[in-house]
Amino acid sequence: MNMKKVLVLSNMMPSTHHLSFGIFVKNQIDALRNQGVSVVVAGNTDTRVGKLNVIKKYVKWAVSVIKTSVKNRNSVGISHAHYVFPTGVFSLVLKKIYGIPYVITAHGGDIDKMAKKNKWIRHLTFLILKESSHVIAVGQQLAANIHQDFQVPLGKISVMSMGVDREVFKEGSQIEARNKLSLPLEPFVFLFVGNLIKEKGVQELIQAFQQLDNPNSLLYIIGSKKSSKFVEAIYASIDPSFESRIHFINPVPQNELVTWFQASNTFVLPSYIEGFGLVALEALACKVPVIASKVGGLTYLLQDEAGHLIEPENSGSLIEEMKHALNTPKQLYLNEVASERIVAANDQKILTTKLIELYKIHAKR
Repeated sequence: MNMKKVLVLSNMMPSTHHLSFGIFVKNQIDALRNQGVSVVVAGNTDTRVGKLNVIKKYVKWAVSVIKTSVKNRNSVGISHAHYVFPTGVFSLVLKKIYGIPYVITAHGGDIDKMAKKNKWIRHLTFLILKESSHVIAVGQQLAANIHQDFQVPLGKISVMSMGVDREVFKEGSQIEARNKLSLPLEPFVFLFVGNLIKEKGVQELIQAFQQLDNPNSLLYIIGSKKSSKFVEAIYASIDPSFESRIHFINPVPQNELVTWFQASNTFVLPSYIEGFGLVALEALACKVPVIASKVGGLTYLLQDEAGHLIEPENSGSLIEEMKHALNTPKQLYLNEVASERIVAANDQKILTTKLIELYKIHAKR
């Protein structure tokens, strides 16, 4: 296509050791390349935490960004930063030094959490948003927050999720999926996918599952164990009689993750905050009913009965909805018309085309 290269910057990128770390960014890059866009990437694949580790990994990443940027400075027409802070700092610097314009995707935590850490980060967040050519918010509530809290004009903000690849995430035979994963065919399976952190509501999910009083049900939790202290507390909260019914699975490749969705009866995402809730969209694309917290992007994603919204940080609300899922036939519990409308509106191919149009408008000629 008649456009200079796009430089994609992200503080989260997957690796062979951490398959799910920023996988949505990689998926978008692949989708862009599939539509003929030349993309240069400078991403951080290091997931380590702790003050010293964070400093080391960001210094290493900064060196990588500088090298990639200098090498491609004349062939890049626009940079695309994922997460306002810290990633947007690099796009801002590249604009000031080389005159390369940038678009930025806010994913939620950068606005709802990171920008509230201190005045310095808030000021940088404000500056990065102000200097950008365009701001992409992955959800409607996030867009509203950016407009209200950082005075970004509505005309400069687009609501655009990372989208779902419907060629990967699609309906499949539950029996075949369970056989493939060596799961029993009879039990009702609840599935959670996400990082094992407090903000994802994992504690409430385990608490609720243990109070369902339904021996013919299983809970599978797929995700990275980011905080060993939190994970130990989760394990300690499981009654010994439930140890054979609550299973923890490490992150899996997407072609395997879709099998987990297909094998499940209901997907549960009881987050405290969520910019969009991409995994809930992936579940809907597989025709799996979704229970999720009424927060952030999930409120809009699951509106009009596309899913079942519960109160956040409320195991009682979660228990009632999980019971409802257990006792209602799928054809009544899943609103296929509403969920299909949401999935179609967030088709990755359509959104990638929109993103390319944004690049064309704002890129350096």
